[in-house]
Amino acid sequence: MIVANSIDARDLTVDYTSPFGTTRALECAAFSVEGGSNVAIMGPSGCGKSTLLGVLAGLARPSSGTVTIGDETISTLSERQRVRFRRRRLGMVYQADNLLPHLTVEENVGLQLAICRNDMNTHRPLTTGDLLERLGLGALSKRLPDQLSGGQRQRVAVARAVIHRPTLIFADEPTGALDTESAHTVIELLIDVHREIGATLVLVTHDPSMAKHLQRVVTLSRSQTPPEQNRAH
Repeated sequence: MIVANSIDARDLTVDYTSPFGTTRALECAAFSVEGGSNVAIMGPSGCGKSTLLGVLAGLARPSSGTVTIGDETISTLSERQRVRFRRRRLGMVYQADNLLPHLTVEENVGLQLAICRNDMNTHRPLTTGDLLERLGLGALSKRLPDQLSGGQRQRVAVARAVIHRPTLIFADEPTGALDTESAHTVIELLIDVHREIGATLVLVTHDPSMAKHLQRVVTLSRSQTPPEQNRAH
């Protein structure tokens, strides 16, 4: 099992400047996640959920504040260092599955492993065939993405995100385009995988029925006050 990374963010702000002025997209006094646990981020549209996730993932730097993952302060890293950080430690799942249409299921997942191979931690990665079997995708391995249902495609996206055994799994509205049954399947799959490989899971969702599957819910407000933290029921 890998060593899961904790998350600690302090005094975060994200500002965007345009010809019309400066807009504050995020203001968060504190956000933390214990290593190996899972948490859902909720809130109304425009409150900064995806912005927060992007900053935590090192996809962007905050305008101010710090983000520490494990023992590394990623908010001070250069772009090249943040790319390497994401390859080594991070698995990302989005609302759009972003599968390459000309590659089979097996090839889509295997390509991600090839991209990450030189930057992975010392632990052994999962093998593509074994992972697809364990996720119930073995019979679909030779199919192209357009031969799959929406739920099947998103399960492939989960496989691609965890093939290199990341210490963190971030999911941004991963069920937003799915029907209720497929959505619950994907959420349960994400939770099962994060527990099996020992990763920390952070999931953004607008759906309370999805959030209730996770251990803790953090709710952001549109006024950008510090987040209110609740236990999921």
